[in-house]
Amino acid sequence: MKKYATHIMVFLSFALNLVTTECSAAKEGWNEGGIRMGIQAGPRREYFHLYELYAVYGLPWEWQPSAGWVISSQLNTSLGALHTAAETGVIGSLGAGLTITKTGLNLVPEAGISLDLLDKRQFGRQDFGSILLWGAYIGLCYRFNNGLGIGYRILHLSNNHILYSKTTPNPGLDLHMIGASWKF
Repeated sequence: MKKYATHIMVFLSFALNLVTTECSAAKEGWNEGGIRMGIQAGPRREYFHLYELYAVYGLPWEWQPSAGWVISSQLNTSLGALHTAAETGVIGSLGAGLTITKTGLNLVPEAGISLDLLDKRQFGRQDFGSILLWGAYIGLCYRFNNGLGIGYRILHLSNNHILYSKTTPNPGLDLHMIGASWKF
């Protein structure tokens, strides 16, 4: 996943630009909240868990490529705890995302990017190289008709050497995330 994170960010930047140039009014405002937990997807020096509360703000742009299909833009926020066997730290994120919906279909693919801020860069033997990380995710959510949603996503966190030199550690972290949400 690490080698694809930059490609995902470039694609999402392009897609968000497309959405903002060919758009119509969408449901704007805070429209979803929930909880997620994640477990580490690959080997690292430490074994990580992530627990977070999140909220979604619908941005005022959507694209309707054909009848019944809608690609919506959103602002994603979260606050949580990144935990290893010996240490726990705070992590917060802010980012942009896209969802694809179709009338009558309850499965919702989603993807996004974020800036993530840790309260420390070192967790036991694992050094992330900085407290500012980039996040990228892809996932799938099932929305029940009453507003409840359950979802899965794969999340990649890394400093990507974008703001840091090539000598800065960049181990990255991949997490399998599951969550429950309420769309209001």
